Amino acid sequence: MATKKKSSTITVPMRILDDKGIPYIPRHQSRKQYTAHGVAEDLGIPLAWVVKAMLVQPADRTFALVVIPGDLQLSLKKVGAVLGDKNVKLAEQRDVQRVTGFQVGAVSVLGFRRDDVPSYVDKHVLELERALISSGRPDMGLELDSQDLLRALEAQVGDFAY
Repeated sequence: MATKKKSSTITVPMRILDDKGIPYIPRHQSRKQYTAHGVAEDLGIPLAWVVKAMLVQPADRTFALVVIPGDLQLSLKKVGAVLGDKNVKLAEQRDVQRVTGFQVGAVSVLGFRRDDVPSYVDKHVLELERALISSGRPDMGLELDSQDLLRALEAQVGDFAY
């Protein structure tokens, strides 16, 4: 019985961070939150620290992950320039769940169901003192050093937000 409880509390993103030796602090929220604003208010941390995992889709029907600070907006124009597709769009909710294995609002930057999704991290994330990523659950985030995101992800760094 203890094993079952342990497996339900350790999420896939936590397991990945543990396997890579990247330190993090589980941050439990008082209730389920599905927005960066809600998480920041609940935990009393800067909005920028709550990084957003945004799944985008170019016209060729592939997917890419773009990670931006919580206080900025995704620029599809900037993402499209890097991906070579000016018609890139946000992935639809059903595709987000199918590709990542997470529900919209609780998408982590780590542990996607599919492993063929390239990652891009906005340069402003690396300027943050700390970063809070989703644990894959809407009631808990994982706080880590923002530089450790690049250790956790194989990602291209660029300017993807405004």
